[in-house]
Amino acid sequence: MATSILGRQTLRACARVSPLITRPLAQRPGTCRSLYISGLHVSSPSLRASPASLIKYRASSTSTNKQQTPVTPAEPNTNEPTSRIGKFIKFSKDLISFYKNGLKLLWANGKTAKALKQRVQNEGYNLNRAEFQLVHNSHKDMLKLIPFGFVFMILPESIPLLVMYVPGAVPSTCLKESQVIKQREKLDKIRQNMSKNVIMSADSIEGISPEDFLNPRTFAKTAKAYNYDFELTRIDRAHLSSYCCFMGLSGWGTQGILKKRLNKHLDYLFEDDKLIVKEGIETLPLPELQQAAEERGIRSINANGDSLRRAIKYWIAVTAMDPPVSRGLLVFSRMFLLNANYK
Repeated sequence: MATSILGRQTLRACARVSPLITRPLAQRPGTCRSLYISGLHVSSPSLRASPASLIKYRASSTSTNKQQTPVTPAEPNTNEPTSRIGKFIKFSKDLISFYKNGLKLLWANGKTAKALKQRVQNEGYNLNRAEFQLVHNSHKDMLKLIPFGFVFMILPESIPLLVMYVPGAVPSTCLKESQVIKQREKLDKIRQNMSKNVIMSADSIEGISPEDFLNPRTFAKTAKAYNYDFELTRIDRAHLSSYCCFMGLSGWGTQGILKKRLNKHLDYLFEDDKLIVKEGIETLPLPELQQAAEERGIRSINANGDSLRRAIKYWIAVTAMDPPVSRGLLVFSRMFLLNANYK
């Protein structure tokens, strides 16, 4: 009994202190270790930069009857501006055209989503995953339309800054692929920092380790002992904010707003899990796997399709446990499993 009480107090201390440490910590020996537990391998991430491609141009001349044919120089493209002002004007026009098309697509998606909702209400129609994702993303994008439209009308050239500093205010239809990748890399840095601090805190405290979350059987045992301590109603505002940030959500707001935001996101994920199981995870292409992984706190950078499928399958297995894992413990476990390689 004394051991059980001590273990509970230890886990509470780790859960309440470690996620809030956001400053970089000096790495100490033994922190980033490899673990092979029940078919899962945990290791620190290694970011590899691809070497830039080297392109060489070779000029060749042909000769006919021992006479060289003079090469006519290519005429310069008169449509391309050469001055800074001209380049800026062209960039602005291209940018406005891109965001204008994105807003048109957003409006079309909104009309389609509205028609699907009416079919569900009037006919009892069951949405497939593609339709479910369309309705969900359209609703989120419509909420961003007012602030984004205001910036678009006043100063469209400042939208790249909006994407960089306030990514949550930009509709998904108005994001380039490079911007999505930058957002994921920025979120990954936040997650890596939180994950490292949680694991380092666990190393210095006896009674808790990543092994508690690396296997469904040990996960269920841990959940049975600590589910009550990780109910969202028992978690303070500061840690709810950390949990929201780790899951890619906004961390501002009162305790009630943060709890509602996290619950809403998890409700969406649980519904999406059912559709993935129904249609089969093998049917998802790589972009959808990456998006699904990021939404569940799974690292998708430099990950292939097979590893993402295994990670999402493990998530679904954990969320399907009976009795269910408390939502706070489910998010907290993501910090330990961020760099897990599922075999």
